Amino acid sequence: MRAPSLVTSLLYQTQIRFASSSIDIADFIRGMSSAKKHKTESSSSTENKPRHVRMKERGRDPGLTSRINLQVISNGYAGTCKSVIINNDQTNYLFNCGEGTQRTLQEKNTTWEIKFSKTKHLFVTRKSWDTMGGLLGVCISLKDSYLNEITLHAPCDVISLLKHWKGLEAFPNVKLEQNEYDKGEFKDDCFKINAIPLRANSFVPNLDTKRQRLTTSNDLTQMQKFPDDLVYAYLCETYPFPGTLSAELCAFHGVPPTELRARLKNGEDVTLPDGRLIRSKDVTLPGEPPVKVLILDCPSLAYLDSISKSELNSQSYHVIVHLAPNSILNNEAYRTWMKSINTTHHLLLDETQKNVHMEAIYRYQTQLNYIDDGIFPLLSYQNILQENLKFPAPVDNISYGFTSTRIPIRPTLGPDNSKLVVLQPQNYIDLLLANEEFKRTFTAAKQQLQAMHEIAKTGHSYPEIVFLGTGSACPSKPRNTSGILVHINDGNIFLLECAEGTIGQIRHFYGDQSDEILSHIRFTYISHMHADHLGGLYGLLRQRRRAFENLGHKYEKLILLCPNKYVDVGRKQWSYFSNEYSFDDDVHVVFNRTLTNGLPTITHVGGENTEEEIFRFDSFKSIGLHGVQTVLVEHIYDAHALVLRHIDGWSLAFSGDCKQSSDFIQAG
Repeated sequence: MRAPSLVTSLLYQTQIRFASSSIDIADFIRGMSSAKKHKTESSSSTENKPRHVRMKERGRDPGLTSRINLQVISNGYAGTCKSVIINNDQTNYLFNCGEGTQRTLQEKNTTWEIKFSKTKHLFVTRKSWDTMGGLLGVCISLKDSYLNEITLHAPCDVISLLKHWKGLEAFPNVKLEQNEYDKGEFKDDCFKINAIPLRANSFVPNLDTKRQRLTTSNDLTQMQKFPDDLVYAYLCETYPFPGTLSAELCAFHGVPPTELRARLKNGEDVTLPDGRLIRSKDVTLPGEPPVKVLILDCPSLAYLDSISKSELNSQSYHVIVHLAPNSILNNEAYRTWMKSINTTHHLLLDETQKNVHMEAIYRYQTQLNYIDDGIFPLLSYQNILQENLKFPAPVDNISYGFTSTRIPIRPTLGPDNSKLVVLQPQNYIDLLLANEEFKRTFTAAKQQLQAMHEIAKTGHSYPEIVFLGTGSACPSKPRNTSGILVHINDGNIFLLECAEGTIGQIRHFYGDQSDEILSHIRFTYISHMHADHLGGLYGLLRQRRRAFENLGHKYEKLILLCPNKYVDVGRKQWSYFSNEYSFDDDVHVVFNRTLTNGLPTITHVGGENTEEEIFRFDSFKSIGLHGVQTVLVEHIYDAHALVLRHIDGWSLAFSGDCKQSSDFIQAG
């Protein structure tokens, strides 16, 4: 574990106040002009509406789109999920939605020339946190868009999951529906989409001790509605695109710009005033046949037999996107099957291929590091993601997909990596120094920061505080939502809140040390039942258990301080995603309301204390906390603030989300 500093911050916004002025560091690096802000704020709601929404409001059919692209959201590197999006002028089709998808899409909203708000269809390949951990965050973002309906496609009951998390009242203006593929293929204005069911093989020993393979049915109409091992491969097929009328060819043949051209465009042959017959095909550019794209998830080799026997082998594809682990993608049997398929491009999403999935977090941290490298250390992956990062070239028809890799589907073209992000630290610093206000105040800021460090040397090394996320409601480019690590000492961490993406923030900050950090998180505090405070807890505990296994340590339950209602939500969530461990296997729950009077007084005489009271007292005492108190505050039902007191003399008060509270002020 690296040497602790007094305060270490990751992706945060704060103010440092000086004797003569108040300087907002975030304003130094934001680079947003007031004119741009004014323009955005003054735009009318009509102008912000997507084109296809405006057309439908006017009663016009947007028709077939002339441009369709497949774009990689993230390839699995550095703890991200494997996810892609297909977009056209009217609609986005999102395939898999792991933790962090909401934040990544917000950053790519402009650089990819797509509108996040056009996401109308969410496709999930299998029931897993890796494919569904970001669903709630994406739905929360979309509820404020101009969509009034989101269709979910999945081999599991997604509506039920969202009810467990938040309740459908969280989306009052949005209608959520789930498409059922056992009733036929899905169709809309752009695509015909079929879910190809895939099942894992079962193995049982036969009489002569050899292993015999039993393959389960792939017929959606013949199986239990949602078997636990069911995986969907999505076969997406465009409609034929008609030929377009060429103004140049019309001029060459002497066709005047009258209704005659409109008739030719509609496929009619026309006779010109001079008696010449002009056929429609003579002035029309050729159209495009249907194009097929396959989104294929192979979580283990147990699915290879099902894949090789399914109907997807009889098709020809423009591109197949492989969402599989590196061990599968490089397996000889899987590669042999790949070569047998008639496809123009195989796109592999391989988690071992290094790339930048979000530039903003590195850009902001580089600029903050320039201001003070003690408070703002560079992120763990920063040194290996510099300008010399090399991307492997395609081999035959196989290429790797990185965040921002694009494959045009209409027109049908090959992989395009022109949008890939490469870190350029010096450019970020130059941008910072180009800000005149920053240059005027930088010297004074450095002097004040140096004075702060000198004072800090006279105190304790702990607690060390790492701000993983300080955003509210939804993440932004520089800031994730709530999550703060409090290093109590060298081996014990107290996590305040755990929003979606918290595990990703830990991975970015600590890199190869992440397992050690996860194993040191002994306590987690959830202040209230809002998604931006608890949406990442399942993902964090899942990775925490793996960390104990990787380190060869016996698993220790996390002590979870939380509202009473979270226990029901947590148990349902664990039963939904995990067949191996239950909620009670992973955590020991302490209800926030049981600590409003602080820790119990322990007498150990005559059995006056319950086992739970003794456990709580001993657990907190073991990390040096002699005072732990919650305060009921005004926000939503069962919302609490928290005060920690340590035997070294320091105390920490954390408000969560609450209005001004005299009780909290007194407790703190």
